[in-house]
Amino acid sequence: MNLRHPEGTGKKEKKEAMRKGLWVAAGLLVITALVMGCQQHPGPVTPSKGPTILAIMVESNTVEAGSSFIVSGSNFKPNQKVWVYFEYRASDRTVGVEAYCEADEDGLIHPTIPIPEDVLPGDYEVEIFIGKNVYDRKLIAALPIHVQAVKWD
Repeated sequence: MNLRHPEGTGKKEKKEAMRKGLWVAAGLLVITALVMGCQQHPGPVTPSKGPTILAIMVESNTVEAGSSFIVSGSNFKPNQKVWVYFEYRASDRTVGVEAYCEADEDGLIHPTIPIPEDVLPGDYEVEIFIGKNVYDRKLIAALPIHVQAVKWD
């Protein structure tokens, strides 16, 4: 028994069905791109009136005990007070190292934090605060840092 579709199954019909299928697939791709936030052609950039986004990083996330590391930041207000706190474990105690700086006229910071030789190797966090003084400050970031043991030559 030979069953045929009412519209036929010739080359012309197959070609037309394939064309319709491609249009449907293309339409679905466009809809998916719109829903998923596909990038569009660049347009004019307008200044944002929202909050300024601070950029803060530890220049090296892996450091050696007995050395130091630098915290770099940008987009701070000129002369804004920035506090950096690094708490570490030694063999017999927990100690904190704190540095304070003010952002320069371009809003940049670069405080250097010393790491004593008696730091136990491991993973730590560096906390960055802004505020007028040590009692009136707000945590704005906690960055990971890994301390390695001192390498002796």
